[in-house]
Amino acid sequence: MLEIRKRSISIQNNQNLMLDCYLTSECSPKRLKRDSQKSQQATLLTSPIRCIQKNNVNDFDIYLDGNQTVKEGWLYQNKRVYVQLTRQSIKEYNDEQKQQLLRILSLKEFELTITQEKQLIKIKFTHLQQTVLYQAKDIIEAKMWVNSLNIVFDKYRNYPKNRLQIQEVPRYFGIDVISEDYFLKIVESGDLLLFETNNTGAKLQRIFTNTKYDHVAIAIKMANKYLFIFDANADTGVTFLEWSQFIEVNDLYEKLAIRKLMNVNRIEIEKKIIEFLQQVHGKKYEVTISKLFRQKSLSPSKKNDTYFCSELVAKAYKNCGLLESEKACSSFWPVEFTKPLKLSKDVLITDDIVVILKKHLAVK
Repeated sequence: MLEIRKRSISIQNNQNLMLDCYLTSECSPKRLKRDSQKSQQATLLTSPIRCIQKNNVNDFDIYLDGNQTVKEGWLYQNKRVYVQLTRQSIKEYNDEQKQQLLRILSLKEFELTITQEKQLIKIKFTHLQQTVLYQAKDIIEAKMWVNSLNIVFDKYRNYPKNRLQIQEVPRYFGIDVISEDYFLKIVESGDLLLFETNNTGAKLQRIFTNTKYDHVAIAIKMANKYLFIFDANADTGVTFLEWSQFIEVNDLYEKLAIRKLMNVNRIEIEKKIIEFLQQVHGKKYEVTISKLFRQKSLSPSKKNDTYFCSELVAKAYKNCGLLESEKACSSFWPVEFTKPLKLSKDVLITDDIVVILKKHLAVK
């Protein structure tokens, strides 16, 4: 017990040291200058470090609980679809075995109304200007669906709703989404963050690799309330930035998704990630053909002086004992982290959950 307590104190001191170093470094809110993607000129960042509400261990359990089924069965649109109503969303499938997911409609994040006209069930997403229609086999079946939908909707009636800018509706409608505020509550050290970048090179990369994302990073939530993003990018190399600064500087990131680790020791992971961060912080960004097609990891005697984003994440995960692979870290592309990962025993990772970024919300 004494040893565990000492280790906990050591980790906490390490966290405080990192925070102190950050606040007094050239990366501090008052002193940080870098080329912003907005203007390509030196920009003084004024965003203060944001203290996030401490993560409640039950927050993500609530999300998982929301995936429990309330009602399911066949309904009709322009074709027959198998509909699963959960405690927070509607999921549409091609088949009863639920092998091919067509889309997800959030009943939690957006304002909506539910009405019935004989066999027709109408769900109108008010602010999104979207209407979803289902047809049941008869009036009684339709009423049962409407009653179930209202039970779910009533649960979130007072939950803060996201009013999107109209041009952003296609980005978030029909997929699994959470608000940025909820993301900040549930994110923990070691969680995987995936990004979609709005530039030509990134678009070509997504087409070439057949994926939705082109950049990957790791979350570090120091003292369980300060969120930092640990990544490698072409502008600054290997770095870590506090969340509000990160999202301000990297204005070309148009989509964010989180993949949460499960069944892991967060304290141990955070300790190992910080140790790795201290080793590689400031190293240059580089991606080459020889690195991408390297088959095996470098021997311990050979130091790696450059990283690109997915290489850095693979190396960090290996250092944490999370990723079991002899494959060279430099041969991991961002697309690899959108697929099932070969993780160590008992460790699980969720599918990607898209975060509704505040910059895409309509001004009230």
